[in-house]
Amino acid sequence: MAFVYEYPTTERVIYGPDAVSGLAEAVDTLGGERVLLLTTRSLLGTALEARVREVLGERCVGVLSDVVQHVPTSSVDVLVQKARGYSPDLIVTLGGGSVTDAAKAVSASIGEGYEDGQSLYRHRIVFTYPDTVDLRPFTGPPLPIVAVPTTLSAAEYDGIFGMTSSAGVKDLYSDTRLTPRVVVLDAAVTVLTPERLWLGTGIRALDHAIETYVSRSPTPVTDATALHAIKLLAHNLPASRDPRDHEARVNCLVAGWLSMLGVANVTLGLSHGIGHQIGGLCDVPHGETSCVMLPAVLERVKEVAPQRLADIAAAMGADVSGRTPEEAATVGVEAVRSFISGLGLPTTLSAVGVRREQFPALARAAMEDMVVAFAPLDVREADVLELLERAY
Repeated sequence: MAFVYEYPTTERVIYGPDAVSGLAEAVDTLGGERVLLLTTRSLLGTALEARVREVLGERCVGVLSDVVQHVPTSSVDVLVQKARGYSPDLIVTLGGGSVTDAAKAVSASIGEGYEDGQSLYRHRIVFTYPDTVDLRPFTGPPLPIVAVPTTLSAAEYDGIFGMTSSAGVKDLYSDTRLTPRVVVLDAAVTVLTPERLWLGTGIRALDHAIETYVSRSPTPVTDATALHAIKLLAHNLPASRDPRDHEARVNCLVAGWLSMLGVANVTLGLSHGIGHQIGGLCDVPHGETSCVMLPAVLERVKEVAPQRLADIAAAMGADVSGRTPEEAATVGVEAVRSFISGLGLPTTLSAVGVRREQFPALARAAMEDMVVAFAPLDVREADVLELLERAY
């Protein structure tokens, strides 16, 4: 049987010192004349936001900062209504994963001619485990997006976005055309990012790379990029705590890029599927959902993919010489767990405020999240409950 690898739709990544100065040329190349800058309230009015507006010049027709963590539908309603007032032809994002997801939602809404975010609901991915997917595609032309990320969440490298319903369930939406066309990676853009958010999203990037590597449908390209992303994060994330260490920060940004390169070919897995719902239902930042769920998930994964976990242990810098794959896999799980705790990040669900009585709702919602089907082991709702208990 022949295999297929589909290349990502990101057209260009600009990275390194003063990469943000290339923003104007990137916008011009895409024909952007009426640019809407989408950011957060915490960045509005800062020197960073002013720098981006300066580079964009007269192309920037407006700035919106109404983005809310986990992108609740009500916040997208507000953003779509305000965005329409500017008649934009391109969106530039300045922020983390929620800003990027919000931009995709606004882009899709305007492309479809919708007046609010609620209208997107008909396009959500409806998944029934293990392999039934119902998806009503977008048909209108979405607005192009240029992303300037300030965290390591790496949401800017695919066309999937999440939007949280009023019931707290995080639904997924997908269209490759929503992938930001250009991504700008500049360490100077990250200096205002709170340390815990920066480090937490670094673990999110590590989660991307690890779940890509242990996917049940690996590819030679994603294997190579995932392992290199793990190495970069293991060596640079601790040093990047100092925002003045631009080399470490750029290396982490590059690791985030590599962690998602070609991810559409393999999707992700249990940590992400469960984490999506912990975020939406319990309002936990997605970086921290990875901190608490990834080690618990890997305890199960090592039973079915010990050599893959052994490779991850080596990439993390652990000494696995002379060990069997099973022994090295255990070292790998502990290397990930100690790396997270060593950064001072939470490692249990109780530490991030999740309650046991929320477990049944989380397990039900996770089983309706498409990415759980790409984990290297089959699961039932009872298995998800067991993982939640293990992470508690």
